[in-house]
Amino acid sequence: MGNAASCAASIISNGAIKVLFCNGSTHIYTKPVTAADLMLDNPGHFVCDSTTLKVGYRIHGLTAEEELERPQLYFLLPMELLYSVLTHEEMSSLNYKATKALKYTNFNNLGKIFPMCMFPSEAKTSEKMAASTSVDSVERYVKQRSWKPALETIVEIAS
Repeated sequence: MGNAASCAASIISNGAIKVLFCNGSTHIYTKPVTAADLMLDNPGHFVCDSTTLKVGYRIHGLTAEEELERPQLYFLLPMELLYSVLTHEEMSSLNYKATKALKYTNFNNLGKIFPMCMFPSEAKTSEKMAASTSVDSVERYVKQRSWKPALETIVEIAS
């Protein structure tokens, strides 16, 4: 009932594809576009579907030949984040950038475009925290983060 937190993005009312870039700018595509098109224009970045982002899980990118679907919101993220585990700080940063960038476009239901993975009482405190944290410091944190595999060595036993 009112106790569950939702991490599913709301459907955007028109048929446009929205891509949010690392710098906070938003590009809107009305014609079909593939992930390869965006990655060729922006080397060192990958395309990620906003509905797949969850705190504590790895960030998966779209394959190059995958066509972006309407009406969805996508992120163009730096390659350092590919297959890394999404933290609360990174999710707050992405949420802040998405809200800020999409607030100034002329589309309906802008408050529901990006998923909020928290309870309503926590949303107010995170908005204050996001507003007080500069975007530069969050971007610097993301760039300094290194990827460490979560794999163990497989020992072969001769038989």
